[in-house]
Amino acid sequence: MRDLSEPEGLRARLLRPQVLRDPSEDNRTSTWLELFFDLCFVVAVAALAKGLHDDPTFGGALRFAAFFIPVWWAWMGFTWYATAFDNDDVVYRTALLGAMLCILWLAASIYGLYEGETASFVLAYVAMKLLLVGLYARAWRDATNVRHFAGLYAIGNAVGATIWLSSLLVPVPGRYGIWALALLVEILTPMMAVSVAYRGTSYAPRVFHPEHIPERYGLFTLIVLGESVLAVAAGTAGTGWYPAAVATGIFGFVIAACIWWLYFDYVGSSGLQISPRASFYWGYGHLPIYAGIAASGVGILLAIEGAAETTAHGDLGGLAILGGGLAIYLLAVSFIHWVNRGSLDDRALFARLATAAFLILLVPLGFFISPLVFAALTALALLALTTYETISTDVPGDPPAG
Repeated sequence: MRDLSEPEGLRARLLRPQVLRDPSEDNRTSTWLELFFDLCFVVAVAALAKGLHDDPTFGGALRFAAFFIPVWWAWMGFTWYATAFDNDDVVYRTALLGAMLCILWLAASIYGLYEGETASFVLAYVAMKLLLVGLYARAWRDATNVRHFAGLYAIGNAVGATIWLSSLLVPVPGRYGIWALALLVEILTPMMAVSVAYRGTSYAPRVFHPEHIPERYGLFTLIVLGESVLAVAAGTAGTGWYPAAVATGIFGFVIAACIWWLYFDYVGSSGLQISPRASFYWGYGHLPIYAGIAASGVGILLAIEGAAETTAHGDLGGLAILGGGLAIYLLAVSFIHWVNRGSLDDRALFARLATAAFLILLVPLGFFISPLVFAALTALALLALTTYETISTDVPGDPPAG
């Protein structure tokens, strides 16, 4: 965190040059403002989870995945900007606080998305994007060594925001296609900025901090993992402490603990420093990790609620969300593992893939087994994988040094 102990003039405190931060500075961690910023996304993820909980069908899962992408991308945009250009002046703080207000607006609008009410969501997203465009415009003006990079980011986000706004002229469901186009433009913008801005030059300064970014991603992992923890507490209490529901909740916590263990012990970040392409694979590859964890939290809640019912088996949709969400998480973790190590010749990788395959094959058994048994088998599968990775000596997320 930047040292602000030395006295400085009021003007410098209000308005500092928006220059590129040193990517090699020591002890670069998330700021208190970034942690405050993340809290707003807790609300957005909770709203997405509520929508999936109320509609645990294949169509509901598709809508959850589709709506999750712009929420995740909103977090991505400001996170990657901050790692490069956070100067902590009053203008930057005000812009980020304004973005947080837009995120809360976005979160409040998510409930209407499942009813086809999209205008408020679009306006909130556009307002947030325009703030990001303004920040990159400042960087374009001040950070002369990366001016083309910042300019392309500003243009790409401005074009994306314009497409989002134009979608209001198209009725649903065609409006969703316009959203997809806007997101495509925004997601391709960083790739274009990296590949075009430095083309033909011998100097390409790194624009992210190799410690700051992994920490920011880890914090977002905790945000979505919080849905699983909340599901255990709220789901168990909501069923009146029915014994089968309590037992299912315990297995649900084991699942959440294994997710945490597998991510923070074995998902490394060396891919960020291999090459620009590997960095994009690493960063974008976290989308299914986050979506899978959030979906599994909903699945845990549905399993707890199903265990309190008197029927012999639970709702297959809820169990599919639990098993499918965890399988997607493991597949995405396996992808990041491959990005970091650049090799498929790894026993841990195959163990994760085998566990994901088992969870997918387990879903149809939901017709014949209770939610408690399903949760138990799922927890045991993840526990076995976590135990295997813990006792193995050659399965770190990053390749050994030297």
